Amino acid sequence: MTGEGWHDILGAMKGFARSESVIIFSYFIFMILLGSLLLSLPSSWKGEDDLAYSDALFTSVSAVCVTGLAVVDTASYTKSGQIILLCLIQLGGLGIVTFSTLFLIIPGLRMSMNRSQILLDFNPEKGRRDPRRIIRIIILYTLAIEGIGAFILSRLFRARGVPEPVFTGIFHGISAFCNAGFSRFSNSLEDFALDLPVNLTIMGLIITGGLGFMVIRDLTRRVFVPGHRLRYHTKLMVIATGALILGGALFFFITEGSGVFALYEGHRTTPGERVLLAFFQSITERTAGFNSIPQGEISLPGQVFSLMLMIIGGGSGSTAGGIKVTTALLIFFVMTNNLNTRGEVRFFKRRIPAELIARAGLFFLKAMGFLFVTLLALLVTERNNPQVAGNLTALIFETFSALGTVGLSHGITPLLTTTGKAVIIITMFAGRVGLFTMILPRRDRQKERHIDWPTGEVLIG
Repeated sequence: MTGEGWHDILGAMKGFARSESVIIFSYFIFMILLGSLLLSLPSSWKGEDDLAYSDALFTSVSAVCVTGLAVVDTASYTKSGQIILLCLIQLGGLGIVTFSTLFLIIPGLRMSMNRSQILLDFNPEKGRRDPRRIIRIIILYTLAIEGIGAFILSRLFRARGVPEPVFTGIFHGISAFCNAGFSRFSNSLEDFALDLPVNLTIMGLIITGGLGFMVIRDLTRRVFVPGHRLRYHTKLMVIATGALILGGALFFFITEGSGVFALYEGHRTTPGERVLLAFFQSITERTAGFNSIPQGEISLPGQVFSLMLMIIGGGSGSTAGGIKVTTALLIFFVMTNNLNTRGEVRFFKRRIPAELIARAGLFFLKAMGFLFVTLLALLVTERNNPQVAGNLTALIFETFSALGTVGLSHGITPLLTTTGKAVIIITMFAGRVGLFTMILPRRDRQKERHIDWPTGEVLIG
């Protein structure tokens, strides 16, 4: 091979090593491995049996990927272990966009335009190319919102006699904003299912964390900056999020109002209490992972509807997972509106370009393909597991929950085989990191082609 050929290979390898995808994967893998080692220390665990490293690894992946699926009870970790778990949730919840580029603020490291573009895509003020400022804004907003939520929850938990109310409030405040779903309570928030102040606080944190930092920044400026006009993306997110919450609450109220919502601790619930349960269920299904009722007791229509909410997830650039609200909205536009001759759709006096529609469609198809493959793999690994085999509904629910980084479960996670747990680990990682890297646009240099292949004619439909 000539010297020029080796130079091209080395150049390609160097470019690959500096690509956004590798940077993001490297950060998350490092955090997962570090977290698994810290969680496996004797000082982090107080359970009756020793904690297996595989369980510590599973917990670390679930925390960093802000999923919430668990193979062991979070309450079985010591306070030190729960602090480690909380740090992992925070580092993962602050978002791929922010922490995958934290190296930019370290002195001596250079930044390429391609790398900075990850943050610039979420820049609340287009035209200002200062990634450090964007990182500071994201961290400031995160800590401020989490701090307010933690303060309110701490006061509420203290009034209700919860042990260690301050730490419990901080833990749940961060977990809720990061849409992680981890709880210090063994039954999540089932003991607070009808507690209106606690529910409103948790729901507010979940919604805020799932909107996305650009949307939060834009809404804040709309309130405090006279004359500021909301961006088109913000309007779509607010409308779509509101529709999903209201539509989901109405659906769950209808399907579960005479079922699992009707009774709580042996007492019949009031219509207002059933409304509260319906709204919490609608909000938590989109990647939050807290549960105020046992998920296995939801009716079959409710569970199927839950699958849709789980795969949609939250907003772009948010702590939530899923295919994202705007992606689902574009798919909905294509399904309900005819494309014009340029492959565009129009909504709210704006035209959605064909490029965005194609990217949304491709992203959706890739996610669905991965979902099918992982579900099939899980069915194969658990075919001889007497505790899980044959429970198709629970396995489907588990797969959607893992890919959407939701964390809700029918309680089968600890019962999976070691191979099955490995499948869930890969699915959680893909749902948090892999889906995002799928939509990173390639920035390869386009070669001008004067001669190309002829157009292929394919029949559709």
